[in-house]
Amino acid sequence: MTYDKPVDLQKQNEDTEKWETVMHFHARVNKTGGSQTFAADADQFHARLNFDFRYCEALEEIRYQPQLYRLLYRGHQFQITDYDDYLEQHRTVRIVGLLYE
Repeated sequence: MTYDKPVDLQKQNEDTEKWETVMHFHARVNKTGGSQTFAADADQFHARLNFDFRYCEALEEIRYQPQLYRLLYRGHQFQITDYDDYLEQHRTVRIVGLLYE
């Protein structure tokens, strides 16, 4: 597996509510789906991507508080909707991100 796509992990500061980059990673990225919504007289598409990372302890915190984190990839912000450390083997972590802006 090639982990060659640069991704930033950001955490929201609870006091200022500003997003701060806490880690830089390289991931394998693949589209997993998407959804379409109609809001404010505009048709919007929300891409859903799988981000596969090599396991590291720093990612563990996301498992229990994903709402405090987001991913930045190619200038786009992704809300974290799922975290999977397959069978808790600590080899790879898949994070599912939903495009929002």
